[in-house]
Amino acid sequence: MMQQRLLPAALVLAGIWLVYGCSGGETGAMGTTGSAGTSGTAGTTGSAGAAGTTGAAGRGGTGGTTGVGGRGGTTGTGATTGTGGAPATSSLCTWPTATSTLMLMSTQAISGTYDGGMRRFVGAGPLGTSGQAENQDPLLKIANGATLQNLIIGSPAADGIHCDGTCTLKNVWWEDVGEDAATLEGTEASQVMTIDGGGARSASDKVFQHNGPGTMIIKNFCVQDFGKLYRSCGNCTMQYARHVQLQNVMVVPSSSSSALVGVNTNYNDTATFKSILVKAATNSLTICQRYTGNNTGAEPPKNGSGADGTVCMYAASDISWMP
Repeated sequence: MMQQRLLPAALVLAGIWLVYGCSGGETGAMGTTGSAGTSGTAGTTGSAGAAGTTGAAGRGGTGGTTGVGGRGGTTGTGATTGTGGAPATSSLCTWPTATSTLMLMSTQAISGTYDGGMRRFVGAGPLGTSGQAENQDPLLKIANGATLQNLIIGSPAADGIHCDGTCTLKNVWWEDVGEDAATLEGTEASQVMTIDGGGARSASDKVFQHNGPGTMIIKNFCVQDFGKLYRSCGNCTMQYARHVQLQNVMVVPSSSSSALVGVNTNYNDTATFKSILVKAATNSLTICQRYTGNNTGAEPPKNGSGADGTVCMYAASDISWMP
């Protein structure tokens, strides 16, 4: 088990003041927009249009103008990015600018809903590492049932984020992945880790590591310059059936990219893909690499790749290529 270290009380209070004291303004700004949307309830019509390309165009048209002021308009925008099986777009890779930077010298525990206000979190002291050494501590440890949203993980980032069970990472961006961007731990087959929005780049090995059982969902996401986007642990002491679902993902591989996903056939892993756009020559990246996993710590051998209808599940139409 990874030892968890908490920030000293004074530093935690200061961090909370920095993060939440500043983010209050952002929340207020959104509230102003929402109140203006009283008449924007007609934006429900715009939300229904999100199943097609009408929703995106509507932002410049009559229906879109009505929806912008209302909460329905916001929902319509989110639906546009993930509906109808349309391929992902390069707009997913629009990187945010940090509002400020917060340094963490020990792992910060997160429960409930934590909004980072688009601050950049970086490691310092014992967490000031950015290499591939195993068993590094994470910057943030997310409790079962918690949500982490609206923040940037900078460099150095140690072992990024650990989730202890079901969790949601919403609009989280990794500027330079350390050992891993995020890891799903926990012990329940029913647990689900959802990564919704955001992006990761400069991962010399994996972006997302799946050590516990359950399902990882990666959607509306950008990944650039990586080894693998997802890997089901191939040689953990405790092995489980693990599942990953990718939807609406923009992929920008590099010469170091070996596969989009890696899964174990002998533990009944599954990987499904919908609306994947790869900015590379057709078939130049392995979409789904299959392995024979083990619990001895040995390097797992490959045993095939590509769609097979059982472990790696996708059709040719689910993957679009953009040289």
